[in-house]
Amino acid sequence: MASIDVMRDPTKTGKAIRAQIRDTIPKDLALETDFKEGTKYTITEHVIKLMDELCKDPRTLKVFTSLVKHLHAFARETGLTHDEWRLAIEMLTRAGKESTDFKNEFILLSDTLGLSVLLDELSHPRPDGATESCEEGPFFTVDAPELPSGTSLIKDGTLGEAMFFECTLKNLKGEPVKGAKLEVWQADGDGLYDVQYPDRVEANNRARIIATDDGIANFHGVMPTAYPIPSDGPVGDMLAATGRHPHRASHLHFHITAPGYDTLTTALYPDFSPFLGTDPVLSADKAEWANMGFKEGDVTTGRVHIWKYAFVLASNEEVAALKAKK
Repeated sequence: MASIDVMRDPTKTGKAIRAQIRDTIPKDLALETDFKEGTKYTITEHVIKLMDELCKDPRTLKVFTSLVKHLHAFARETGLTHDEWRLAIEMLTRAGKESTDFKNEFILLSDTLGLSVLLDELSHPRPDGATESCEEGPFFTVDAPELPSGTSLIKDGTLGEAMFFECTLKNLKGEPVKGAKLEVWQADGDGLYDVQYPDRVEANNRARIIATDDGIANFHGVMPTAYPIPSDGPVGDMLAATGRHPHRASHLHFHITAPGYDTLTTALYPDFSPFLGTDPVLSADKAEWANMGFKEGDVTTGRVHIWKYAFVLASNEEVAALKAKK
């Protein structure tokens, strides 16, 4: 890198900077579209060569080299205009300004462009028979209380019809998974997460449920309903521009962890949602409600949704073996 004294001398600056790159670059450093006849190198090669000369961390170099290649190729392929570039800059600027601890526009953008799912597929490939994974979405928080199996996720006054959820946690051999924890979060009966209420003072409709040693966990709360993702920001504008709607079907979110097992991030959709899902049933038996842990007055609609599911976790070794095949 040129010294400060050289940088301050306008007669030397150009030579000092040009000296940081060679006249030619191996063709395998750039996409074929980066090369133009009659020139020694393009701006793409120039940036890549600067990083190649100066970046000391191999992983950082690999990531940013690939980013520059594909970003420049995207601009060339689409014939990106200055107006479109400014629009993209404005969108990203808005995404940063309008993001909060409880509504991150960049996560929404990643989710709606499919990047979040792709990253999960790359980091957590699933062997056949294991429960499928998905993105966590923008409403995950770190303040969920840790509770034993059989307790409630909700605070008094939470909107929604009563629900009892029960699951088993087994490995691919059908054995119970010991030491499992299920972090659960969901929308309420109005389709809102606790973080969307301006008067929120503590976590609601979310908890870390500790499973029993025989791989069973249950909790009671409210049946989630469908809802739109926040569409008042730049991501909402993107969805509208591409003819897409912001609506999500009702679902439950889960992070499931257990010693020796790959973390599972997933969501379950009931069969009455527009997505294929599991099959909750209804109970009108008050005695059954009491066995589920509902107290007098907890059930206000005369019915309880009973939702059961069998999670299958993949071990760390099984996931590592899949990654090694790539």
